[in-house]
Amino acid sequence: MCDTENPKFPELAGLDEDVLMPSGWSHFNLGSQRSQSLRSFPAPWLSRLGFLMRMIFFALSFILTITILSQVFQNQSQHNLEHEAILKKLNQLSAQLKDGGVFQNQSQHNLEHEAIQKKLNQLSAQLKDDVDLRTKEQVQASQLIQQLNKTLSTLCSPCPCDWKLYKDSCYHFSVYRKPWEAARGACEADDSNLVIISSSEEQKYLNQRADSNHRWWVGLSDKKKEGLWHWVDGTTLKQAFWNAGEPNNAGDEDCCELTSQGWNDAPCSKENFWICEKKASSCIKL
Repeated sequence: MCDTENPKFPELAGLDEDVLMPSGWSHFNLGSQRSQSLRSFPAPWLSRLGFLMRMIFFALSFILTITILSQVFQNQSQHNLEHEAILKKLNQLSAQLKDGGVFQNQSQHNLEHEAIQKKLNQLSAQLKDDVDLRTKEQVQASQLIQQLNKTLSTLCSPCPCDWKLYKDSCYHFSVYRKPWEAARGACEADDSNLVIISSSEEQKYLNQRADSNHRWWVGLSDKKKEGLWHWVDGTTLKQAFWNAGEPNNAGDEDCCELTSQGWNDAPCSKENFWICEKKASSCIKL
């Protein structure tokens, strides 16, 4: 299970548990003891439940947004038709004003002119109101989308519980020791790999996050060919951070461990803590 101080949704930690639990559900006593034979990953049914709740919220948010935007676009289309009709009337009235020959006398001309001018003023005011209303609706729709994206971002969790986010990757620091192959299998069981360190910034981050009192397996070895170090994804080593005098292959040392000073080659049968890495999930936006 996840530690209570690192909830999967930190922004929901302040809510009452009875609000978040569906009606009729009882609290489950999942216990506080951890077995050393189990890894500290969340129970599968909890992960599926959290995923289902997020998907339901995303679906409802998406439907609400589409409904509102459809109404805005429908109103905009109606405003465009009314705008065209008003402009057409304006052009017709302007043409009548210019054509003074249609009036029988000056008095009739003045009356018609006043009537047309009044109508022009009314149509201009109506057109301005329609434009202001359409602008207001567009601003409201934009604000709604921004608010929904903000809500989605607070609910979005790029990394699983107990994993740490750094740039575009999620990292898990084990709490047990295993040989290198067993550690690699533990990472693969969670759709990840032993960490592949590809930059000095990543090396610095791992040194800061990893307990300096322990040694940590990373996804680097020369098991296939002595002296040819390669990562678990098959790529060859390009940038290295070996300790002074390493690797020295003192006693069939074919696997790489991370120490507080840098890298050291060690026997793959040695039991170390390990670091898993996977790509962070992208959050949904509207």
